[in-house]
Amino acid sequence: MTRRDSSVHGEILAHMSDGVLSVDGDGRIMTFNPAAARLLGVSAAAALDHTLAELFLTKAGFDDFNQAIIDAVQGVAASEPRTVEVRVDDAVRLFTLTTSYLRTDGDEEKRGVIAVFADVTQVMALQQSERRLAQTLEAQHAELQSAYRELEESNQTLGTALRKVQVARAVATTFVIGLFVLVGAIAWHSPLAPASAPGADPNAEAATDGDTITVAPERLISTISVFGRLAPRREVLVTSPAAGKVAEARFQYGERVAVGQHLLKLDTTEIEREHREALAAHINAAKNLAELEDWANNPEMARVRRDLSKARLALDNQKNTLEQTALLLEQGIVAAAEHDAARRQYESQRLDYELLERDRQTVLAKGDADAQEVARLELENARIRVRRLEETLANASIAAPIAGVLLQPAQTSLGQEERLLVRGQVVAQGEPLFTIGDIEGLSVRGWVDEVDVDKIRLAQAVVVRGDAFPDLELRGAVSHVSRQARQGAPREAPTFEFVATVDGLKAAERGSLRLGMSATVEIVVADKPDALLVPISAVQIQGGETWLRVHDPRGGGIERRRVQTGTTTLTKVEIVSGLRAGEAVLLAAAGAA
Repeated sequence: MTRRDSSVHGEILAHMSDGVLSVDGDGRIMTFNPAAARLLGVSAAAALDHTLAELFLTKAGFDDFNQAIIDAVQGVAASEPRTVEVRVDDAVRLFTLTTSYLRTDGDEEKRGVIAVFADVTQVMALQQSERRLAQTLEAQHAELQSAYRELEESNQTLGTALRKVQVARAVATTFVIGLFVLVGAIAWHSPLAPASAPGADPNAEAATDGDTITVAPERLISTISVFGRLAPRREVLVTSPAAGKVAEARFQYGERVAVGQHLLKLDTTEIEREHREALAAHINAAKNLAELEDWANNPEMARVRRDLSKARLALDNQKNTLEQTALLLEQGIVAAAEHDAARRQYESQRLDYELLERDRQTVLAKGDADAQEVARLELENARIRVRRLEETLANASIAAPIAGVLLQPAQTSLGQEERLLVRGQVVAQGEPLFTIGDIEGLSVRGWVDEVDVDKIRLAQAVVVRGDAFPDLELRGAVSHVSRQARQGAPREAPTFEFVATVDGLKAAERGSLRLGMSATVEIVVADKPDALLVPISAVQIQGGETWLRVHDPRGGGIERRRVQTGTTTLTKVEIVSGLRAGEAVLLAAAGAA
């Protein structure tokens, strides 16, 4: 091998990413490239010309590595790579290590062992991650297949039920249509009124058998009954002021608490540490702003001015020297070379002066208006952080903001999954801790369908009753009606939330009531003290118009009169126009068609 070949091989070894180590027959290290030094944590100077035993045999964590090279020295070397575990700088690494033999050209004699090794720790970790990911994906795929099969079975069951419902609807529709046809046929063939005598009022009928009633004003009350549950009049959600652990919990859910009663205390160890760090940052920010506001007297500015003054004096001196040599050159006293040297010295000094001037401008910019504004903003941020942490420390002991009943934060009044707060439990900042319900009054939350929601208005009177409190009738008013329907299944009718509030409960009433009890809310949607009501049997409907048969006191006959109706109850109909109080209305005769 020529010297050029040796140089090329050395460059190759120096730039290899794999470590290369060679030992002679006595176990002395002959080759140790930079990659080997980096991987094994041993410098090349400490390795070369030393034995393998001196460096690694007594070093913890190198057992697999040493054994692989010893096997090769003893003639057990294999061409297949081996994976060995090595501990370097307290970190376990995985190497692939391949050993081979050094031989003399043309000779089969073994002169030493070469070990080539590379760090495959990350590769092995990635392979393990891929295997775990493949196993996870396979498990999830199996779960999805099972869920898909269950969904298909559910779809088949729903399809069968839907077909049955469709058949039932078709039968019911056919029956209703037939009923309407029958009623229409009867109405068509039945005479509405007997023939009028010549000259008689065309809208009048002869008196027929049947009872008459005299219409008088009476009170009309129309109500809607809705099912709901009892809840506090209002609820106040209390959240955690900071992240941390619960140090003390002095309450039980469901108990009554007073205003200002201490309920929970957070462990403030971490918050106090943050507060100290914030105070230090605030002090540093204030110090930084003060330095920038007095930047002209800053030591760095003073140094730059001092250096610039020295450079200016040196430049002036060199300028005088240049002018003197120029004058002496004209007089032939000095050589041209001396004048050229003076000129070069002057140019060098001028460049130094300009460099220092730029340095002065750079240092001066560190304390300009923009830098001061940034420092003020940083100080304000530090001040806000200190104030916020001080508020958090002050609020670490949490008290009841109002008097009432302590409720689960997620449970509220309708009952959901419970969550207990105990000592040592970790809570996040802003996490709901508990809800306090004001029970000086109650509210009832329920849902009404789209047909009745337009009849409900704010402040309408309500009466609340319940099977659990049969001896009580609570009176209140509607306090909320939602304008958005609740999200439900596509085939479900839309429903809207409403809230009725009962104020001013008595102590005895509060003792009989429990939050979450079921209740029936009777909403008064209409209350007219002087409505005109007639029995349903007195009303005739034809051609989309409503008619009454009214007794004519002058001729003794029956006048067929068109009227407008309002609210309908179970037995009566409100007449809005077309009828006056005191008039007699004919009822349908018994057995009349």
